[in-house]
Amino acid sequence: MATVRPSRKVPGVRIYDIGGRPGEAPTVHHKVLTAANAITLVRLAGLPLFVWLVLGADRRMAAFIVLVLIAATDWVDGYVARRFDQVTRLGQIMDPLVDRALLAVVGVTLGVAGIMPWWLFAVGVSRDVLLAVGALALFGGMPDIPVTRLGKTATAALLVGFPGLLLGATEWGQQFPVTPAAYALSIAGLVGYWATGAQYALAAWRLRRGRDASSMRY
Repeated sequence: MATVRPSRKVPGVRIYDIGGRPGEAPTVHHKVLTAANAITLVRLAGLPLFVWLVLGADRRMAAFIVLVLIAATDWVDGYVARRFDQVTRLGQIMDPLVDRALLAVVGVTLGVAGIMPWWLFAVGVSRDVLLAVGALALFGGMPDIPVTRLGKTATAALLVGFPGLLLGATEWGQQFPVTPAAYALSIAGLVGYWATGAQYALAAWRLRRGRDASSMRY
């Protein structure tokens, strides 16, 4: 069974919705077992391996490669879902949650290893905590608010910046100005992350007042 959304024009450059039909919103299914959802679960399952490589085996380059592969699946599962008509309600819920889990686990792991300063991690996770507390207080759970393009861009910046800090801590990365670039990208991502938090707060306010928040695509 599928819930069909009405077709509409989706403006902007096609870097966010690659794989879908131009100008059309995807059909959202209520399936569970899809290739796209399986890729999302693989991303989640790769996190324990990453933690062990950093903290247990002290194999930072191997951990960096694993982290890059995990981060890359964030794009792959979305492409597969749109390209093969596998956009599901479960996937829409899981994908941002897995992204949050990924950033949290990577932040804690790199913090424990002394690679990332704790303040950098705290700036990111505090936004998620505030949004979660606000959502529970206002709605008793997470409201149905679409991920904005700024949110996708900020998350992508963090998914490059955080691994960059790890790469900068390897023997290879120390030969190049990797760490300063990774810090710059991470900080830019965090700025966008908090700006996205303001967008979600506005969307929650719209929902609270009975207005439709699904039009937020910026």
